[in-house]
Amino acid sequence: MRHNTVSAIINLVEPWEKLEPLTLDRPVGTLPFGGRYRLIDFPLSSITNAGIQNVMIVSPRSGRSVADHLRSGNDWNLDTIRGGLFNFPYNDLSLIAPQKKETLIHHYYDNTILFLKRSSSEYTVVMGTRNICNIDLKALLRYHQERDNPVTTVYKSIDASETEPDTSVLQLTSNGMATAILPADSENVTPNENHKYAKSLKIFLMSTIDLIDILKEANERGDLISLEDLMLQAVMQHNANAFEYTGFYANIHNIESYYNANMSILKEDNFRSLLYTQRRIFTKVKNEIPTFFARSSHVKGSLCGTGGYIEGKIDHSVIFRNVFVNRNSEIKDSVIMQGTRIGAGSKIEYAILDKNVVIGPNLQLKGTPEKPIVIGKGQRIFQQKEVANV
Repeated sequence: MRHNTVSAIINLVEPWEKLEPLTLDRPVGTLPFGGRYRLIDFPLSSITNAGIQNVMIVSPRSGRSVADHLRSGNDWNLDTIRGGLFNFPYNDLSLIAPQKKETLIHHYYDNTILFLKRSSSEYTVVMGTRNICNIDLKALLRYHQERDNPVTTVYKSIDASETEPDTSVLQLTSNGMATAILPADSENVTPNENHKYAKSLKIFLMSTIDLIDILKEANERGDLISLEDLMLQAVMQHNANAFEYTGFYANIHNIESYYNANMSILKEDNFRSLLYTQRRIFTKVKNEIPTFFARSSHVKGSLCGTGGYIEGKIDHSVIFRNVFVNRNSEIKDSVIMQGTRIGAGSKIEYAILDKNVVIGPNLQLKGTPEKPIVIGKGQRIFQQKEVANV
């Protein structure tokens, strides 16, 4: 891809309430995933693999975890003399005094327009983080250039049984154009002859000049809505090219979907489709030693990050970096995040343990596949009665 052909905007202002307590102190985009990654790594890696060097990050209410993970952008080759990674805050207007809202509206749009103008790019891609995929943005650009519509959006064909009422799907014409993106339960949306829906991945590509015009019009109206909603309006207003993505895909919208997405990576086909293609997935580098597996350990069908110490049994689980699993403990069908400590003799099944959780000895934590038990970041549990209060 020619230098400065495309710039990118990653929108981290995404629904987070249904993912609590995992999202109390972090946006959806910095949720840990797959033993060593964060959700934001996937759009950032697609951007890097396409040679894009101008990237704007729209950070939500809490941007500390975003800044801590991204740093200078060097791990994604975005620490450059020209271009690079630009982090812009987004203000929640529900928390702002009415007399200040108009000023913030103009400030938000003016910053975005300024970034686009200074990027000198011909096209801009807008992406979120809650749809996990490894998309080829070079192919998306070629697809867009070969067609006449001003907007191109991306979809994944999924079975009708996989949809929920509020799943966003493309309304497609007979010649494959998208005329709208609507909830799956809308009366005008029906599956195709193969009983499949075109699930929107909320990825949009368009001319930078056209995007600037859209932002200017929204600014003049005094509207402060997300870029995602502006793109949805653009699809409806102009019609859009519909680009089908065929690789691994997972949507993160609640605790169950987050749990299932991590579990799905334990299938070898999914693991290779997402992480071992010609398009690498990059993340923040940590120079840690490999995980140590004691003679007493027994690990089966699991992912284990670096820097850990394993003495107990692990079955069909995702274990992140620097996790200590003590002797005679058992972990099954669970997601254990960075820095967690599991006491001797404890049994954990169908659980999500956030970063730096400490579980005392001889405890039992058991959820279900439909409702995994969730232990929030930094919690310490040493008595069985404390588990019931989680």
